Amino acid sequence: MDGTVICLVRGPASRYPRGFVWLIPVWFAVLAAVALLVGRNASGRLPFWLGVTEIGGLAIAAVTVFCVLVTVRKRAFRADSHGIVLGIATRRRRPRLRQVQLVWPEIAQLRMVPRRYGAMLEITLSPAARTVRRPGIPMQALLLLGSLVLPLGFGRGRPALTTPAGDPPRYRLKVYDLNPAQLREALAAVRPSAVPVRVLTKKPALRFAVPPQAPSQVKPVSQQPPAPVA
Repeated sequence: MDGTVICLVRGPASRYPRGFVWLIPVWFAVLAAVALLVGRNASGRLPFWLGVTEIGGLAIAAVTVFCVLVTVRKRAFRADSHGIVLGIATRRRRPRLRQVQLVWPEIAQLRMVPRRYGAMLEITLSPAARTVRRPGIPMQALLLLGSLVLPLGFGRGRPALTTPAGDPPRYRLKVYDLNPAQLREALAAVRPSAVPVRVLTKKPALRFAVPPQAPSQVKPVSQQPPAPVA
């Protein structure tokens, strides 16, 4: 589509809540314990080779599922002259839980860091932007507990990509197959000049970068008249 930048987003953040991928080892640990318990009760004494085979098979399956979720790619970033849309397209009755729309006046700045898969993009919002606050620690614990018991129910709530974090609020996503220079060039056609773009060299620099000041807070530099020529 002309005038629209569409990028692939890497990782499970576009589909699952924050911390969902770390439940995989817990699930397979429970399955391994159940397999050993059933095998011991059925035969009286589980042979060593059979136990190693079952645990090894479950470990390989856990690693496979983990790698698939970590490297999965979805079209979850779209930018045009109106703003940025984060999240995958859906036909659900409540798509606002799966997507978030950011207009350019609500975006304070964009920051990019080169990564081996492409670029990590951070979208910092202005103080006047309307955001959905990240749940507190107790609520996050309850959501993870619900996802552990009912992954198909609680695990299909609001994705981590559409929930801002930090102060000031910001969204962070992994853009696949585009380095910061290419992404910056692609966004130049749709991004207003008032939204600054910064390219950082290392990922830890995202923690210490200071958000840009609003235009109203920038003090004009006084100009002194030139000295008279003798």
